[in-house]
Amino acid sequence: MNQLTGTIPGRIFTFPITNLQLQRNLFSGRIAPDGQVSIANVDLSYNRLSGEISPLFSTVQSLYLNNNRFTGQVPGSFVDRLLAANIQVLYLQHNFLTGIQIDPTAEIPVSSSLCLQYNCMVPPVQTPCPLKAGKQTARPTAQCN
Repeated sequence: MNQLTGTIPGRIFTFPITNLQLQRNLFSGRIAPDGQVSIANVDLSYNRLSGEISPLFSTVQSLYLNNNRFTGQVPGSFVDRLLAANIQVLYLQHNFLTGIQIDPTAEIPVSSSLCLQYNCMVPPVQTPCPLKAGKQTARPTAQCN
């Protein structure tokens, strides 16, 4: 919440820290970690980040990418780790994501939270989202073209 601007350098995701909280700033552009992200908790929510989500984030335990401008498919590695209960929080709501490869009958572990609403897709699985995520499941089509 410091009104920081610019892009986030990829090397920051290799720092030997457990929490990276850069939420509610004015960061923009694509996120390209220099390698597999080993930080347990990453919060980049409420920025202006765009492009596709890197699969290098799939090793994060709690990942908050909500309220940005991400596009494309959610990487399959996220689904695998979520179903194995290796991801505890995966908040991707309020972006422009177009899909996720997950079986609609898949059981999300009770120890994990997934929120996909208000993207350019109908979420294939219904999971509880935070109240502030709103009630709309998908973005209006006009916002997704």
